[in-house]
Amino acid sequence: TRNMKAVKYPSKPNRSGFYLFGEDGKSVFGLLILYLAAAAFVQAQTDLPKTNANYKIGVGDVLQVTVVKQTLLSLDGVRVSNEGTIRLPMLESEIRAACLSEAELTSEVTNRYKKYLLNPQVYVAVREFNANPIALIGAVNAPARFQLQRPMRLLELLTRVNGASANAGKTIQIIRNSEGKNCGANTPKTADNQTIGESAQEIISLPLAEVIKGNEAFNPFVQSGDIIRIAEAQIEQAFVIGNVRAAATINLREPVTLSKAIAMAGGASPDAKTDRIKISRQSPDSLAKTEIIVNLKDINKHLQDDVLLQPNDIVDVPGASGTRKFLKDIFRTAIPIVTGVPIVIP
Repeated sequence: TRNMKAVKYPSKPNRSGFYLFGEDGKSVFGLLILYLAAAAFVQAQTDLPKTNANYKIGVGDVLQVTVVKQTLLSLDGVRVSNEGTIRLPMLESEIRAACLSEAELTSEVTNRYKKYLLNPQVYVAVREFNANPIALIGAVNAPARFQLQRPMRLLELLTRVNGASANAGKTIQIIRNSEGKNCGANTPKTADNQTIGESAQEIISLPLAEVIKGNEAFNPFVQSGDIIRIAEAQIEQAFVIGNVRAAATINLREPVTLSKAIAMAGGASPDAKTDRIKISRQSPDSLAKTEIIVNLKDINKHLQDDVLLQPNDIVDVPGASGTRKFLKDIFRTAIPIVTGVPIVIP
């Protein structure tokens, strides 16, 4: 090496006008290669699947497993089996995937491949979410079925179906099947680490108005397998008959008093006995009926409290009776037949 002479590389540009070598002896071509390698690395990172840190993989999910620079080991449709496991090339045994996050499963697969590869780079992502179905049915504007991909509260899920419909009742129910589908530290396991299913079913009833307000106490997180149901409002009615302008069926969705119900029926007839209005009321837990006599004249004079109607009440407004009623019937029927001229009697 002592006889070797130091070679000084030219630092002047060649005929094309570019420096082949810099003054420090570094090749421009080397920098170009380095740049291309960096660009390729960035592109490779861009092509990798995006991960969801909060989601726990479940049975039926389809995974994308990418092993960098190992085309034969990269798979694009690995389905999690009913046992919660997956099988990958070169690996002798199955890998438990259920209840792991994408990052946790990536770490597990990486450790498995270290037996065969030097510094393996593995990425796992969920391609299809099939493990956490949620259904919304009943009095909602757009009944639908969803797959949970992250923790979600009841109110947010309700907005996905455009809220409750106009005929919705006052409560919302969560029908929950406790089959051990959820991942948790207290989930019972068998000897071979399998989740023990439970057949118990739980029904959680919540006031719809409080849920819509976003009250946290009435806005729980939904779980896999939940069926959310809003029942239609029960049709509660009362009936007005007798001496009124038009017999009517009164909807009791909002509170209705006796005086308001008679007004909704067009008012009492001129010969109605409004001081002897009869309300026939049936007890909710039996077939027995009771009769309540109400004086509407006193109610109008504020001498008596108005009566709030209850479902299935029958309001009967009595009219003329005895001789007066008989004479009215004669005038209404017999005289028009004889004379051919209709007579209107109030």
